[in-house]
Amino acid sequence: MEEKWSVQVSDNFLDKLERTMESIGRFPYSSPVAQHFPGLRKCVINKQVSAYYRIDEVRKEVEILAVLDNRQDFRY
Repeated sequence: MEEKWSVQVSDNFLDKLERTMESIGRFPYSSPVAQHFPGLRKCVINKQVSAYYRIDEVRKEVEILAVLDNRQDFRY
């Protein structure tokens, strides 16, 4: 990250990512179902980045599957 981002920008993003992951863990149903990925939920981390995850009802766990750039088309 630091090749393209300053240390401060990188640190701020990592802090936001950590807070978002903690929030998903506490409130897994708060994010909407992902429109193009059945069975997954999409949590917007910031304007450019979203996390996709699923909830394992049996094990009562959240599994983060991907953290992706919103500017790309991942529907296919």
